[in-house]
Amino acid sequence: MLDAAFDRHVAHPSSKRRIDRFAFQEGLVSALWQSWCAFCRSTLIESARGTTSGSGRRVSSPYAGWREMEIAYVARELAQYRKVSGARTLMGRHLEPTWGDLRKVNLIVKGISSSNQAQLFSAFGVGYAIKDLQLCRNANSHLNKDRISEVSAAKVRYSETKFVHPSDLIFWIDPTTKDFLWKTWLDEMEVISKHAII
Repeated sequence: MLDAAFDRHVAHPSSKRRIDRFAFQEGLVSALWQSWCAFCRSTLIESARGTTSGSGRRVSSPYAGWREMEIAYVARELAQYRKVSGARTLMGRHLEPTWGDLRKVNLIVKGISSSNQAQLFSAFGVGYAIKDLQLCRNANSHLNKDRISEVSAAKVRYSETKFVHPSDLIFWIDPTTKDFLWKTWLDEMEVISKHAII
């Protein structure tokens, strides 16, 4: 659905006015980032609670049987390099870690010690461009000189990197695939998700 909206936008931009175009692009980036974070959250929490993999294997961890917000608390502590000392309930999803941040994902995977840990490390380890989705989302949400500098620094990884607004990153070209960075993000998410849940 989001990819179809992107394709329509490429073929027929919704508006010639820059402000309208940037708002639409920001919306696409935000929705994609939220979807990615929701996938990571679900995968990590269910792996910690105990679940069944896509191939029917039982997944367990030392946190099996804990409630969702207790595991969210554990994840937050692990993502902040803190030791977990007993079960506590996180009081609100706004206090949870940034689930889509691959650095934090790996800290959480390591700390929850689920039986599918190696599989999760392998799956999330293939991510290289998703960090630029996070960069794009953060630059859109916190538009300032520092974020713009970070976007400019990312140009070395791609081609056709002209931008007026951080949301223009979706049109940068990945030199590996020769396609839009937006498509690279989607492809990477698909590969990770398939490997994470097998």
